[in-house]
Amino acid sequence: MTRRAKAGGEGVAVAGPGLLRRGGVRGAVVGLALALGFALVGLTAAPAMAAPAVVAPASLAAPAVGSPAVAALAAAAAPAKAAPSAAEPAPISAIGTGVNDFTFTSFSGDYTLGRDASGHSTLTTVETLDAQFPSIDQNHGIQRAIPTKYDGHPTDVNIVSITDGNGNARSYSTQTQDDLLLVTIAADDYVHGSQAYVLTYTQTNVTQYFSNTNDDEFYWDTNGTAWKQPFASATATVHVPADLAGNLNGKTACYWGVAGATDTCDITSSATASATTGAADTTFTTSPQQLAAGENVTVSIGFQPGTFTPRDNSFFASPAAIAELIFAILAVLVAVGAIILRSTYLKDGKGRPTIIAEYTVPPGVNLLVASVIYKQDKRAPAASFVSLAVRRNIQIVEQEKSGWGGKTYWLRLTSLDGLDPTELELVKLLFGDSLQLGAWMQIQKQDTTLAKGIYALMQSTRKQVVTDGLVRGGTTLFSALFALAVIVFGGLAFLAGSLAIGDDYGGALPFILIGVCVVAAITVFVAGFKKPLTATGAELRDYIKGLELYIRLAEKDRFAMLQSPEGALKTQVNAPDWGQVVKIYEKLLPYAVLLNLETEWSQVLGTYYEQLGSQPEWYGGNVGAFNAALFVGTISSLSSVVDSSLAASTSSSSSGGSGGGGFSGGGGGGGGGGGV
Repeated sequence: MTRRAKAGGEGVAVAGPGLLRRGGVRGAVVGLALALGFALVGLTAAPAMAAPAVVAPASLAAPAVGSPAVAALAAAAAPAKAAPSAAEPAPISAIGTGVNDFTFTSFSGDYTLGRDASGHSTLTTVETLDAQFPSIDQNHGIQRAIPTKYDGHPTDVNIVSITDGNGNARSYSTQTQDDLLLVTIAADDYVHGSQAYVLTYTQTNVTQYFSNTNDDEFYWDTNGTAWKQPFASATATVHVPADLAGNLNGKTACYWGVAGATDTCDITSSATASATTGAADTTFTTSPQQLAAGENVTVSIGFQPGTFTPRDNSFFASPAAIAELIFAILAVLVAVGAIILRSTYLKDGKGRPTIIAEYTVPPGVNLLVASVIYKQDKRAPAASFVSLAVRRNIQIVEQEKSGWGGKTYWLRLTSLDGLDPTELELVKLLFGDSLQLGAWMQIQKQDTTLAKGIYALMQSTRKQVVTDGLVRGGTTLFSALFALAVIVFGGLAFLAGSLAIGDDYGGALPFILIGVCVVAAITVFVAGFKKPLTATGAELRDYIKGLELYIRLAEKDRFAMLQSPEGALKTQVNAPDWGQVVKIYEKLLPYAVLLNLETEWSQVLGTYYEQLGSQPEWYGGNVGAFNAALFVGTISSLSSVVDSSLAASTSSSSSGGSGGGGFSGGGGGGGGGGGV
């Protein structure tokens, strides 16, 4: 077997027991360093003696046909390849500290490859790890990290047993982390000296077809590249039973070193006749020596293509994926049922056949009710404050903060005339139950008490619109049943889909079906929980639409409507009586705020105030003479402050290895571990 020696970071091929071995070089280097350390105070390291570059022929027991790497190794005079720049196994004091400060005298991996009735590959692994712990109370045992996936799919790792070297069971625990099964083998007491840990576990679908070699391959990492401890030796033995041995194609390879290293090692094969069938089982063995921390042994054994049935990752190969599809279909059917229910039984009453522009507010309707009917609940508080102001119940006062502080807004109670019970409750929230005229209230950035009070008032208003015959009640049961159904079916689809995704079935389809279920759930909640308007409620809704249409009209069209015969029936405006226009437009300002059109409408209203040379008596501040632009900014800013105040308070390798083109750590299996 060809071995590698390192000195000063360079590697050479060494053959035969009589030549300088890697362990001897390391012993010489360490001994020299220690001697110099004792001789020279303050020196902690010394130059390492370079090993002579000895070149020996290398060969594989079963050469990979057509492989460039194998062809190069077959050339007897070819120079040895440089070793990867991996650190040499260090003395135990330099390896690490804490529970990882120990070594392994050996690793032995015994792998029995098989094939189940469906043609899928199976693997039974028996790992023996001989650990050497320090004499101090440091370790309770080891932890082994076993990869649970190969080429993206799970290998169904199943722990059969964990014992010591004499077959006595050891206590252990397991947990899954990312794509690793962490097996912690720990005793209650500290362990010292030599300890053997024997792990037996099974896996499935451990082979893969590689197009670059046109082979089915068992391409497998043994001890793994994630150990922090060195191994004095690592032996891998692969058993191929007679029923599979006939499919071997003669291509084998062995790689060792850190992850990505392409250094090769000898792998030998032998045939043993089965005692029962007489057919020959084949065994492959490799045993590199002196592996540093992070170094691994990878074996690759080639089979004729089609020897193993590849894992079917398609969607319909997974029962979980099929279950997800069924539940997703049921969730969609529930959503379709909710849409049908909404368009029939839960359909809004008949409103106006045509929306016509309206320029007077609906009589007897407060802004909170209007906001519920028009689905503008979030704009209701600010619109209600402006409504109270333009009706002269309160006065809005803007005040500049000193420095760069911006503006603050104060409300002053001026009158209780014309308030309905809901509006009276709102005024009490603002100024207290005493309702003392002249009382002041500042709109805070975050007013939790006011926010909770307005929320309760909105909840009461939602009940009121049902009582007043604007919204039809008695539909909650239907909505709840549809919601329950979509939650159950969607939840089951999510669980089944998660299993399919975890087992790498169906590609993107399980994700898509989960998204479909989310859309179905949203549809049910939007369609099923929207209480239908009665005919009276639909009429009010369409009336508000008419107000929105009027506010959005050009000014000349609005004024033409005011002077039309139809308009004259509602109010009399004789141009250019700007005072009458202002009175009409003031009343529409709260609805402009409700409809998020306050910027446009306050600009129109501000222009008329300027033409009149006056300032609205419901608005005051330290801004001096009235300015339309400042007025627009004030209304928009007030709306934003109120909205924000209440919202803040309520709210693996891709190519084969048997042909010689692989590397250490490129196969399945492997992993790593450490001490505990």
